[in-house]
Amino acid sequence: MRTNKNNLLHNIVELLTNIDIKKNKDLANKNALLEYIKDEFLNLDEYKALLNGIKLSKEDILEILYQLLTLVNNGTIKYNTQETEQLIKLANNYEFTWPNSNSCFKKVEEEFIELKNAIKDDDQKNIKEEIGDLLFSLHCYTNINKFDYNQILNDANEKFEKRFTKLLEIAKFKNINLAKCSSDKKEELWKEAKKFM
Repeated sequence: MRTNKNNLLHNIVELLTNIDIKKNKDLANKNALLEYIKDEFLNLDEYKALLNGIKLSKEDILEILYQLLTLVNNGTIKYNTQETEQLIKLANNYEFTWPNSNSCFKKVEEEFIELKNAIKDDDQKNIKEEIGDLLFSLHCYTNINKFDYNQILNDANEKFEKRFTKLLEIAKFKNINLAKCSSDKKEELWKEAKKFM
């Protein structure tokens, strides 16, 4: 099990310095190389056999998840929806999940309140942690309801893009300088753009 970060880094560096990308057609592009590294060094499957023999309390699992989220939030690990899915599946293997979507949503509400409090206290470190916790909880909520998290994000991006494009059209038609108009005017334009969707 490769848990030591220095060993992991050493292994990746060794791998990179020994691969001849020109000769290996499967690793001819950056994405394929990154996928290879992820599969070779960050595959959770190799840890499952070891975890099967370990009995962890819910508190231990929560602490592990918290530490993982902290790594995500401080940039040591980049947030990746596939990694989140793997963590949720791992927890589900031990029946460490919410019994229903209502109880899961209570966790979402709890994390939202904690984020509001962190913002109120202007605690930048805590704000980042609570954003991560909220995103993770929302991902769990989509998972328990069998929604596609990535598709939801894509749909939200598409909806915003369409509305914002319409807002720009309206502002141009009305000869409004969006960068210089008031927040109230921007809200008014946004509501007008929504009527076309």
